[in-house]
Parts: sequence; structure tokens; C-alpha cells
Amino acid sequence: MKNLRSTIIAALFTLTPLLTFGQTGHSLRTIMTTDPLLNGDSLSIYFHVPESYDANIPSKLIIGFHGLGDPENSVQIREYLTPFGDIDNAIIMCPNPYLQDQPRSEAVLNIAYDSVMTWFNVDTGEVYLVGYSAGSDVVAQYFFNEPTHFIKGLIWHSPGFFFSPDLSNPQEIPPVCLCSGTEDFTSIIQTNILNATLSSGLLDYYYNEIPGVGHTMNYPTFTEVMLNCVGFIEAAYLNINETSSLPMQISPNPIKSGDFLQIQMANGTYDVAIVDVLGKQHYAKTHLVSDGKTTIHGLQSELQIGVYVIKIANEKGTATQRFVVE
Repeated sequence: MKNLRSTIIAALFTLTPLLTFGQTGHSLRTIMTTDPLLNGDSLSIYFHVPESYDANIPSKLIIGFHGLGDPENSVQIREYLTPFGDIDNAIIMCPNPYLQDQPRSEAVLNIAYDSVMTWFNVDTGEVYLVGYSAGSDVVAQYFFNEPTHFIKGLIWHSPGFFFSPDLSNPQEIPPVCLCSGTEDFTSIIQTNILNATLSSGLLDYYYNEIPGVGHTMNYPTFTEVMLNCVGFIEAAYLNINETSSLPMQISPNPIKSGDFLQIQMANGTYDVAIVDVLGKQHYAKTHLVSDGKTTIHGLQSELQIGVYVIKIANEKGTATQRFVVE
């Protein structure tokens, strides 16, 4: 992970708590700032706190930055992220950024971060950055350029303007999930460049391509895409690595409703198991392979949305591979 700066940029305002532990649902907090970069502007921060929030238990935090399209403001991106927050027990925080003004946007992000830590019980090891379009470029530049605060992972959605990350020290970069619709002509060139760059690096990276979707976060499977990305990031931290001392290829990946999982492998007898990112076993069976493949049925109905690992083993070796249920 990236080394944090020796000193943290302090939020230069007086906190008078308005949001109290236990308050759930939508909230808006507007605070005055004295940071010279913000010229005395007030900062509006939009929250969603899930009903499951417990002030005695540290919560996950999702920081969302909107773009210039859909969502085009902090209220909209909060609304889009709310169902995910409810499912994953995560606080959603969406401050108003200064798009295409990186220094001021970074000041906003740091002030908002410092503020939420005084208002809610947040696990500082469970903070994720989510950005859309121009907002995704703001959070990406913050993420790749020695962020003031620890960030567990970046969900880079529909990149807007050109930004080339520094991958000179990939082992210090937290996991990245790049999302883009196949019909997203606004960012298709940027997406292709980023995907080629990130795929060639040594960091934990997942390209989440969404069929039939344009330049927007407003589409039916958005919450599932978010769950897939966060699941991938969590799996990366659990060091679930793909290995291959045995030949194995699985399809389809991701699995959609009604799909079955087909495994291509050499003939023989194998112990086959499926585990989630926490190591919980969901499937275990011995398969006899005689025609170079075997099939597992009914997984979509048995497994919740998320990232899983399939493992095969026999006396000749083992193999593991990640797959996604959506």
C-alpha cells in the first residue's frame, strides 16, 4: 500500500457535530471552510447511512465524486450509491467537488474525510473511492499520487478526461476496478488506454465491462457492478491468488442468472471446491472427467452476488481461479 504522508492535512474549520451516531437515511451537512484553496467557500456533503448502521461497530465508507453527465451532481451520485450502501452496510459520502480543478478537489476530499471521521464510527481501513466521468479522474489522481489518507481501493467508473497513472511502484498501489459500458463512446478511447496500461502492470486490477451501457451510472445492474468491484478488492486483500499447476479454464465468467459453470480440464479425478472471499466453502464435490470438461449447475441460485474462487486438486497438483456471480 502507498506510504501515507508523515503529516495529515488538517481540516481548517471548527466542527460542530450535527449528524449524530445512530442517525440513518439521507443527510446533508454544509460547513464553512477556511482552507485558502477554497476561498472561504462552504462545503456541502451529502450522506446516506444504512439502517443497519451501529455506532458501536466501525462501518465501511464509500466516497463518491460525480461527473459532468449522469450523475451530474452530488445528490444524484448519492442516490445511485444508496442501494449498494444498504446492501453492504456502508456509509455513503458525496461531497461537492471542483471538477477539473485538482488541488481544490483534493482539499474537498480531505476535509470531507476528516469531517466524517468525527461524525461516524468509520473503519479507516475500509474506505473506498468511487468516481464517475470527470469525478473519476479527480479521485484517480488523488489515489495514484500519494493520498493523504489510506484508501482501500479505487472504483474508476466511465473515465472522462485523459489521465495516465504512475505505475512505477505497482506493489504499493491498492486494488483498482475500472468500469465502462460497451456503448460508452464518450470514454471508450480513455478506457482502452487505461485498460491496456493497468492490465500490463503488477497491481491488483479488474476490468468490469458492462454490456449495452453508455456513459452513465444510471443503469439496472449498477449496484451489482459495485458489489463485484468491492468483492474483487476485498479478495485481493485476502491474497486470493490465481494459481495453475494444473490446466483449467472456466466459463462463463461472470455467471449470470440461469448459467452453469463449465470447467475445461485434463481427464482424471478432481476434488472441486468453491469458496468466497472470506474463505467460506460453498461447494465441494469430487468430479470424474473423461471428456476434457465437467459442469457445475445451479450456482447462481446458491451463491450471492460477489467474487468467488474455484479450486481443483488431485495428486498431480492444484489450480485456482476467481469468478464473479452477478
